This record gives sequence, structure tokens and C-alpha cells, in this order.
Amino acid sequence: MRMAASRVTFAALFSLATAMPLGAHPHIFVDAGLRVMHDAAGAITAVEVTWRYDELYSLLLASDYGLDPDHDMVLTADETAAMLGFDLNWGGGFAGGLVLSQSGDPLALGAPEPVSFFMHPNGQIQTTHRRAVQGAAPRVPVAAQIFDPEFYIAFEMILDITADDRPGCSVTLERADLDAAYAVLEAALQEIGGAVAAEDNFPPVGAYFADRAVIACPG
Repeated sequence: MRMAASRVTFAALFSLATAMPLGAHPHIFVDAGLRVMHDAAGAITAVEVTWRYDELYSLLLASDYGLDPDHDMVLTADETAAMLGFDLNWGGGFAGGLVLSQSGDPLALGAPEPVSFFMHPNGQIQTTHRRAVQGAAPRVPVAAQIFDPEFYIAFEMILDITADDRPGCSVTLERADLDAAYAVLEAALQEIGGAVAAEDNFPPVGAYFADRAVIACPG
């Protein structure tokens, strides 16, 4: 897997892929959340990103890594420590999915640092990592999106989006227009010859499916 860099077996991944129509994307579903951190002047200096994997992919990960062998959905301290940061070894051009911008200009992000690894009572795996933010102007709203350009992973920003104890901050969440996004996808697939051709050359439509959060904090 590009994002999670897991050791999931070929057989498990084949079963996951063949359970969907040929050419179907996405294959992995991730609920996402954010916590932004500011300096004394009010500029964002870092952001913590939380990913909660869908139940099927969480099951594959737990099986492959030998987690929770007694199936009580409680991990040991050793299991947690061993898994911390397991999904931060990105490859294949994936840059972490997070895009931050101010006034339409992208902000530079540092390398990810692991913060936490957790298994929910229903078996879903949740991770949090932190990234430094460079060049943010104080007291200027920041727009955030999380998406995989190739849409192998579908991110949905339904977890908490917060600021670090700053009074008066507001978050406006703009949900993706899925009808418009699927229309773009359909047109892109037709242009390259259909879903079968897309298996090896899927169009970069992930941004059209991305939610957008705007975080604004007073001075």
C-alpha cells in the first residue's frame, strides 16, 4: 500500500480488490480530523492529522501485523509502541494527503512525526501524526483539505477539527460536491478508454472528492 506502507499479504489485498467492480476506486476509506497549533502571534506552526481507517482495512492490518490475538480490542503497550508511525513511510508519489493554504497560496509542510496509535472497540485503527507548518501569516484563515490525488484512498473529514485552546476560533466545513466529482470522474474515465484502462492509469481526481475546512482565529 502506498500510504500505509503495510505488509498486508498479497492474498488479502487481492481479495479486497476483487470484491469491487473492475476499475473501482477508492479501495480504502479513512475518516480524518485536524488540530492546528499556533504561536503567540497567531500564526499556525503545526498541525496534527488523525486518520481512522475503515473496518475492513483495519482488520487486514491487525491480521498482518499480528495485533490483538485475543480479539479483545485492547492493545498492549508493546503493540502500540511497535505500530507507532507505521503508516508514515509514504511512497509512490503520495505526500501525506494534507494540503494547507492561505489566500489561495499553499503552505509548506514538514515531514510527519508520529503522535499516537489506537484501536477502537469496534476494531478500527486510528493514528495521529504531526507536521510542522512553515510560512503561515498570523490571523489569516487557513484552508485545509485531505485527499489522495489518485483516489485510491477516500478521505472524509468527519472527525474533530479544532484549534489549540485559542478562544474565538471557528471552523467552517465545506463538504465535497459528490455529484459533480463523479461527473468529473466519469468524463475522465471515458477520455482514457473506460474503467478497465483506468486500472493502470487512474485519473488524478481525488481533489474533486475532498472536503474543505477553513479555520479562522482572531488576533
